[in-house]
Amino acid sequence: MAVFRTPEVAPGEYGDLFEFLMKELKLFKRQLVLMLKHVQTGESMVYQQAWYDFHLKDRLTQLLKADDYAAVAELPINKEGQTGIYIETRYVKSGKLVGMQLVEARPHEGGRYVGLTPASVFTDADGERLLAFAQKLK
Repeated sequence: MAVFRTPEVAPGEYGDLFEFLMKELKLFKRQLVLMLKHVQTGESMVYQQAWYDFHLKDRLTQLLKADDYAAVAELPINKEGQTGIYIETRYVKSGKLVGMQLVEARPHEGGRYVGLTPASVFTDADGERLLAFAQKLK
């Protein structure tokens, strides 16, 4: 059981969740063209985004860095793509792995996407504990 987080790569910016899962932790492998399977359980990766009003950016950043998922769960989720910030989640249905990160789309910077919080990956019991929260982020 463990929790892994990406380091800060620039002031206020953190490494990407997908890259972290695939290249650094090597917890998923490609099967066929698009299918990603967990290396230990063989489960497919579930990918979701929960979009939030932009004025919640600082609040979401603080809550996620403090691991206050109960408070995050109380915030209203917006319609997809209507704002520039979202929580990206990648997990397996058993909860043996749950990863999440707050991301900001920056079209004014050439369409760049920036991790506002560390990409956090929870495995085993830690992942199972966060699975219900991750599944609600739709």
